[in-house]
Amino acid sequence: MPPERVDMSCFYCGAALTPGTFFCPECGRRVANDAPAPASVPEVRPEAPETRPGPSTPAAASVDETASLRLTTPPSRPFVLLSTTGQRFEVTGRSLLGRNPRPAPEHAYESTLVVVDPGKTISKSHAELLVVADELLVVDLESGNGTVVEAPGEAPVRCEPGMPQPVPRGSRIILGRQAIDVE
Repeated sequence: MPPERVDMSCFYCGAALTPGTFFCPECGRRVANDAPAPASVPEVRPEAPETRPGPSTPAAASVDETASLRLTTPPSRPFVLLSTTGQRFEVTGRSLLGRNPRPAPEHAYESTLVVVDPGKTISKSHAELLVVADELLVVDLESGNGTVVEAPGEAPVRCEPGMPQPVPRGSRIILGRQAIDVE
């Protein structure tokens, strides 16, 4: 039986995904919605190891596998975030959010979003925001006070550190004592 063709890699853990995959077989995270991947997604060829360090190579730990990966086209419209302190942000890709966010050298972000928090209830690098398949995801970065998503008509969900949590438009993200509304 011929091996299955690999169309893309998991945005979160880098595992190879086969056509029609909705959840990563390695980490279990959702990697696609019902829409097919756009034709502009490059095919990942596992037979070209010289372009990426292997898992046993020491350099693999310092490479940010998600930095150049685009599973979908940009969202149909940007996600607009409005903070309770009056700040306004637009998110279209991968962003680092916090009181004084400082990305690690091996991670690439399209933007860093500084949230005003005089009471210092928001961690310096509190959460990561990702736009995947026209959906906003928040990933708590082991913040001191946690991250909570309040979606309309649903019970609030406390984010598990390191695990992406969907944030539908109309939701509120609670970071410490601050809140951010998502439009």
